[in-house]
Amino acid sequence: MMKNKIENKMTTLDLKKLTSCGSDWESNQYKILIKIKEWLINFHTNKLFPSIEEAIQLNLALEDLLRENIECKLWFDNEIRGRIINERVIVYEKAHQIGNQLDKLLNFIDWALQLNKPVLEEGRIIKNFVEDNLSINRISRVEKNYHGKGYFSLPDNKNEVLNIYLYEIIWDWSQENLYQRINSRLVRSIPQQVIHNPVEELILNFITYSQDLQEPVAYVFETDLDFPYKETIFPIAEEKLLKHLSS
Repeated sequence: MMKNKIENKMTTLDLKKLTSCGSDWESNQYKILIKIKEWLINFHTNKLFPSIEEAIQLNLALEDLLRENIECKLWFDNEIRGRIINERVIVYEKAHQIGNQLDKLLNFIDWALQLNKPVLEEGRIIKNFVEDNLSINRISRVEKNYHGKGYFSLPDNKNEVLNIYLYEIIWDWSQENLYQRINSRLVRSIPQQVIHNPVEELILNFITYSQDLQEPVAYVFETDLDFPYKETIFPIAEEKLLKHLSS
């Protein structure tokens, strides 16, 4: 199975520790609340990454845990029964403790999933808005990559510069899936106030005299948004380019 993957380093919650046996559930709830508050603060300033990826990863991990432990709970309820001695039901103390821990874990997972829902929705709304307002056009004559490499330009309207990148598409394997990921390197930044010719003409002149590639593919991104560049515009542009190249 082939999937696309954007290179992204992120730190997130240690869910293994948060859901281990004997956990302090009140303390764990506080840790998740703090993290979700951090993500929402970032979203309210239109800083999408890495918060949206962390929220998605948390949701996927919680759903996996929920599936595993629901199966465990069903088995426990069906197989671990009290014994009847002298017409009294005797429940093993250890079994009772395990049952209580499972209930607490399932309640914690459900609580965290519900708390994360509006975070995912807000992140999705911001991402869709940026994608809808970020266009991509191929300006080179050639359509195929030279060894998976090419150029793209992307405006940083907040800092009033036009950035030109050399990108490379890399294939690798992860958990038995074949991934395409994109790696981009900034090769030039041009102040927008000194750009007098059309951007397409500027980029074509730039790659004409580039010694790195022969007949490279070149793309131009356009947007009027002045959202945070590093946390929102750039990662969404990379993701959009990767999807475009894979289509």
